[in-house]
Amino acid sequence: MNPDILGIIMIIIIVIGCCVVLPLMIVWLVNKRKNHEIDKKTEILMLLLEKKPDIDPAEVLNKLNMSQNSDNKSLKQKLLGHLLAGCIYLLVGLVIFFTHLFNMIFLGSKTMGVVGGGVLAAIGIAFIIYYFVSRKMLQGEIEAEERRLTEQQISE
Repeated sequence: MNPDILGIIMIIIIVIGCCVVLPLMIVWLVNKRKNHEIDKKTEILMLLLEKKPDIDPAEVLNKLNMSQNSDNKSLKQKLLGHLLAGCIYLLVGLVIFFTHLFNMIFLGSKTMGVVGGGVLAAIGIAFIIYYFVSRKMLQGEIEAEERRLTEQQISE
C-alpha cells in the first residue's frame, strides 16, 4: 500500500479519535460518576429511613450534599487558585518566550516558540488581572463568607 495513503488514514483515525471518541468518553465518565453518587445517596437515605422513619429526608439530603460537595472552596480559595494559575502561566510563558527569542536572535532558528510563549504569558496576565478585579468586586462577599466560617467554627 502507498505510504501516503497510510499517512492519510492514520491522520483520519487520530482526528476521529480525538474529536469524536475522546469527548464521548469524557461525557460518559462524568455521567457515570454522577449516577454513582446519586445511587450512593439514595442507598444511604433508604438505610436511614429504614432505621429511623421519623427522620426528615430533606434535611438528610442537604447534609449529604454539603458533606460530599467536591467544590467546597471559599471564594478566597478560588481566587487564590486563579492567582496561582496566572503566575504559573506567566512564568512558563516568559521562560518559553525568552528562550526561543534568544534562539531566534543569536542562533538564527525560526521557531514558533516566541508566539507560544507570548500566548501563555498573555493567559497568565489575564488570570492575574482577573484575580485583582474579582478581589476588589467581591470584597464584601469574601468578608461575609469569612465571618460565617468563623462563626461556624466557634459554634462547633
